[in-house]
Amino acid sequence: MNYWQLLKQYPAFLMFGFMATFASSFGQTFFISLFVDDITQLHDLSYGQFGSLYAITTAVGGLFLMRVGKKLDYIPLKHFAHFVILGLALSAALMALSANWVVLIIAMFGLRLFGQGLMGHMAVTSMGRYFNELRGRAVAFSGIGFPAGEIVLPGLALLLLSQLGFITTWWLITGVIIIAFWPLLIALQAHHPKVSLSKKSDDATEIPAPAMLRQRDIIRDKSFLGVLPAMLALPFVMTGILINQLWFAEQRGWSLDVIAVGIALFSISRVITSVIAGSWVDKLGSFKLIGVNILPVAVGLIALTFVEAFWGWYTFMLLGGFSAGFNSAISGTLWPEIYGTRSLGTIRALYHSLMIFATAAAPMLFGYLIDLGVPLSWWLLTTVGALILAWICARLAVSGLSHKRL
Repeated sequence: MNYWQLLKQYPAFLMFGFMATFASSFGQTFFISLFVDDITQLHDLSYGQFGSLYAITTAVGGLFLMRVGKKLDYIPLKHFAHFVILGLALSAALMALSANWVVLIIAMFGLRLFGQGLMGHMAVTSMGRYFNELRGRAVAFSGIGFPAGEIVLPGLALLLLSQLGFITTWWLITGVIIIAFWPLLIALQAHHPKVSLSKKSDDATEIPAPAMLRQRDIIRDKSFLGVLPAMLALPFVMTGILINQLWFAEQRGWSLDVIAVGIALFSISRVITSVIAGSWVDKLGSFKLIGVNILPVAVGLIALTFVEAFWGWYTFMLLGGFSAGFNSAISGTLWPEIYGTRSLGTIRALYHSLMIFATAAAPMLFGYLIDLGVPLSWWLLTTVGALILAWICARLAVSGLSHKRL
């Protein structure tokens, strides 16, 4: 079954995944960063103070995601969706009302938890749970909502901000979440398949697992620990590089247009690759594709190291988008391939939380390396070495799992 046939048969539920990942944009870094100047002026914060506040609320949100996200294994999707959507709307309303820094902290915590965290978690986990043979395509299609938000929302948000101001813009965002996304997502999720879709249930490749897994057991599992670095590597690297993209432009003498074109190339590459990756994952399985999600960005880092011209940046961003497309598809299918779907919410909540911690740590680590004057080539090539080690660990881990299945 190709994408068009899949969309024809399950249009509503696939659109639920797409719209949920799109709505997660309201809590993503790229979106909140558009309002940093207004937030710092409104609350008399320095950029350093805001950065610390943002890192703390992100980390705390990751801890809550670990606990709340696993509830998707126990409660109906409809109830979970109500909770996430209303939580996001309340957080947006608090951002509009953030007259003091306490309310601001609560608002940012909510946006990070319900937006960046639970909204995407709900979408990808649902695609992984209700689809089996078609899981790769379903996850890939829903994942297109992430780059779609990155392409559509920044220009629109900046236009509203310039015309309406900070407070009115956030009230408008709140209204859109309640009036548009809430009823739409609730209506779409009702069309989920009743059972996991598989033509060959007797050929399932899942390893026998306990009825319900606990996060404390998963974090001790050698298979999980073996593949984890390869699954966290890409978001860690891309966050660390992109948060310092203006520093790169200054060091290399690039204009801001070069940076902007690079971001566009990343988004386009990610969308196209996501579609391709979904089909590949369905045909080959996530085990065989581990490495495709990080080795291209490693090549991109090498280009960024040795090519100071603008096309070194373009090469890195194109390959980064290629890796991101595969990373999205693999991260949505790998865990059910290893552990099954019964505890998928618990597993993905743990993984997503660790990913948030990784993206919070990357800016600090790369920032300190820059502050300490560590040569750029040294830490970029060290990162390449770390990516290769992560790939080797993942290959060894999935090789061991494959042997267990024989």
